[in-house]
Amino acid sequence: MPLGIVLVVFWLLVISLGIAALIVIGYRQLNRWLNAPDEPILPPPNQIGAECVVLKFAEQFVETFPKSEIPEWRRHRYTEVAEGKLALTDQLAEMMLFAALAELWQQGIVSFRVVPKDPDPFDPNSLDKETWVNMGQMLPLTPLGRSFTVGFKMATKPVWLLREERNEAALEDMVEFALREVRRCLGWRKAKRNSAENLIRYVREFTESQSIPSEAIDSVKGAITAFQSQNAELAETVRATISYTLMALRRLEPDRDELGL
Repeated sequence: MPLGIVLVVFWLLVISLGIAALIVIGYRQLNRWLNAPDEPILPPPNQIGAECVVLKFAEQFVETFPKSEIPEWRRHRYTEVAEGKLALTDQLAEMMLFAALAELWQQGIVSFRVVPKDPDPFDPNSLDKETWVNMGQMLPLTPLGRSFTVGFKMATKPVWLLREERNEAALEDMVEFALREVRRCLGWRKAKRNSAENLIRYVREFTESQSIPSEAIDSVKGAITAFQSQNAELAETVRATISYTLMALRRLEPDRDELGL
């Protein structure tokens, strides 16, 4: 047999064995990854937070409207917060998120820093400032405290070759991942496409079994006032970031008005 044919057969065998070895190694790695135990899941919420107070006493924190004044075809944008009283769902969710962060800031558990950001020329609503969040310890197990903990972890972990591990999270990312966790906790049977509505539903389910005293209103209002008075620019940037994140998520959701529903 000519030497050339022998060499061709030899290298074909080497390549075939190499490919087979790679397939076997890849299969074992994939099988190990699929069967790896999940990371420990945080316990469910076990204490009320500012978001619970805002939802329970919504009339003290956001503008409400008599139900009779809102046309029925527009009521899907509102949440009933009291007998015959409605509040805009997005506005209520925004206040719940802002109040929760203000309370955590007042407790010294989270800190923020603001840096300039080049606005997106293709997005007229993009922000010119970016807020970064740092956590000194695990947050209390309130509905949003738990979700923020998961959101912070997801927003800071490394993503293969795209991002190294961080010790702080972009607020926009943390809120988005926290709302994803809210959706996951609700489950596919209860969760809706609207992130703001999911947050309200999630917190409402928790507060149904909790007793929230009216005195908590002053405590939450005090945390919000302290946050806004001590650093008005930071508070405004945090609130603008929350509003922008909810709006960005809403862009991914079907608009019932545009669909004519």
